[in-house]
Amino acid sequence: MPLAFGRLCGLIFSLLLPFAAQAEKAPIEIVVAEFPPYLQLDAEGLPSGPAVELIELLLADIKQPYVIREFPPARAGQRLISGQAMLTIAPDGNPQLSRIALQGKEPLFILALNLYRKPETPAIHKLTDLAGKHVISVSAYSFGDTDALLALNQPPTRRLEANTHESALNMLLHGRADYLLDFAEPIREQVFQLPPHVVVADPVAQVSLYWYLSRRFPDPQLLNQLDQTVSARSADGSIKRILLASQPAQ
Repeated sequence: MPLAFGRLCGLIFSLLLPFAAQAEKAPIEIVVAEFPPYLQLDAEGLPSGPAVELIELLLADIKQPYVIREFPPARAGQRLISGQAMLTIAPDGNPQLSRIALQGKEPLFILALNLYRKPETPAIHKLTDLAGKHVISVSAYSFGDTDALLALNQPPTRRLEANTHESALNMLLHGRADYLLDFAEPIREQVFQLPPHVVVADPVAQVSLYWYLSRRFPDPQLLNQLDQTVSARSADGSIKRILLASQPAQ
């Protein structure tokens, strides 16, 4: 009898093995764009920085295997459309992503959006006051809802595009436009390298970043799980601690 019972247990265990294997979550691809100092490529060309540490924490909380890959924003969108990638992080109300992905409800973190100008140029603190003005921005970046607000300005706000933060700043210094709209962190180093009082920064908006889950992902509950862990980690201070690591020493 004990031998027969042992054989029966072995048979049941062998039958359950395929189901256990099926229950294991398959890795999903998370696409990100380089965004110093939060996300940069290391010496081996791999994504690193506080944003990667944050992703590692949140995905570990929900026990979801993943791989992080860095692409320019346009290619990241293509991978979401094709179903190769399932997750990314982007500003609230990103119009391109909203067509192909579901946006989370809990903000991961908030970025300061500044308007840069020469000292002799009048300060502007409201986006509506950019009506009829020429404004430089980096072409790869979306400002989410801020882009939509600028599009409503009458007369229209004229947008000039630059490929990099450095080239955008050079365009401002050479008088291509009166204002440069950019996130505070990625351009901070270039501004600090200038002589004092050459460029003035005026805060104009706060941009919240959210998870975006591809509409092709079979289980939209993943987004709810991510929102829950973002909320919990915001409450216990983990997200703030990780992001503070990207701030320059005072």
